[in-house]
Amino acid sequence: MTGPTADTDASGDGICKMVVRHSEKAGIKKQMSPHRIRHSAITAALDATDGDVRKVEKLSRHRKLYSLMIYDDNRGRDQQDITEILDGMF
Repeated sequence: MTGPTADTDASGDGICKMVVRHSEKAGIKKQMSPHRIRHSAITAALDATDGDVRKVEKLSRHRKLYSLMIYDDNRGRDQQDITEILDGMF
């Protein structure tokens, strides 16, 4: 068969299916999506630049700096600590 198929085409659904399939093959347990990967890349770039939002702004392609600042705020260890506490409760 030639041409794109449902799980390999460049549509939003096809890309999402590829991300899920490759994440599972890589042994990633968390539910993955293209947005989650984008979020992780932006957060990693902020970590690598010590929070320099101006350097990461073009990568993120956010129109408003405020949107990028949300990613920077989420880098704090406090949020992860609270998430781990809540995960342990359920």
